[in-house]
Amino acid sequence: MKLLMLCREPRLYSCQRLKEAAKHQEHEMDILDPNRCLLKLSQNPPHFHIFYQENSESKPYLLPDYDAVLPRFGTTSTQMGCSVLQHFEGKGTFCLNSSQAFLNARDKWKSLQLLLNAGVPVPNSLLSGGEVQAQATVPHISSPTILKTLNGSQGIGVILAEKPQSAVSIMEAFKQTNISMLQQDFIEEAGNADIRCFVIGDQVVATMQRIGQDGEFRANCHRGGKTEKITLSDDEKQIAIRATKAIGLDIAGVDLIRSKNGLLVLEVNASPGLEMIEKTSGIDIATQIIVYVETAISCHVK
Repeated sequence: MKLLMLCREPRLYSCQRLKEAAKHQEHEMDILDPNRCLLKLSQNPPHFHIFYQENSESKPYLLPDYDAVLPRFGTTSTQMGCSVLQHFEGKGTFCLNSSQAFLNARDKWKSLQLLLNAGVPVPNSLLSGGEVQAQATVPHISSPTILKTLNGSQGIGVILAEKPQSAVSIMEAFKQTNISMLQQDFIEEAGNADIRCFVIGDQVVATMQRIGQDGEFRANCHRGGKTEKITLSDDEKQIAIRATKAIGLDIAGVDLIRSKNGLLVLEVNASPGLEMIEKTSGIDIATQIIVYVETAISCHVK
């Protein structure tokens, strides 16, 4: 098979592992930056053309046909990345995570709505319009309060407000910069730990617990958190699988937190990293992804 990975930084661990796994399965894989793509719509068939410019000096060339596309682009490339994905979808190419599912996952508020609508438990959450005064939100959410920008990643844009007035001040400051934020209950009983599940299709293939540094409520590895092995019950795994399906994803990194009311889904990631969860669990996730793509393509072609 000829595979394409959309990624701005091909040297990342996840990209290299997937390329190695594809090669081991005797597939060819290109890694291209979606921001260097030129998309063309034509009235006459074929309607969808994709060109690629290697650098500022080179002439864009027409990309060949691929059997499948694996999106691995970050939040700063979401708009263009999803436009490229949609172009490939128009060409009939199988995409591991569709453009719409990717957009669903990258919008934190929309994803929470989709999760709750599918019966997946999430923390109490609040989103207020631009004309709503920050002070007016205080009675509707508990304190301490978590505040999140709508499209941050790796723990960036996540703030803990210890007191209601602190939350109001933070909301007002971000409002001045036209950045929307959602508010959530702080799950204090979880301490500074959460759980990452890696879901492929209908299976949770790997799990790990992430524990934040002392004094840090965020458990993200990018924020200096450490990881350890953890075993989930079948019921807990089903929550992660249901969350993945609710967003419409084929593969996902589902973040869970244990509250006094049971397991809650914090977030569903469309482009989850492989490094920490592979090293913690000892599981070869990259190869499982490539095998899943092989199976999906055979069904897609039929």
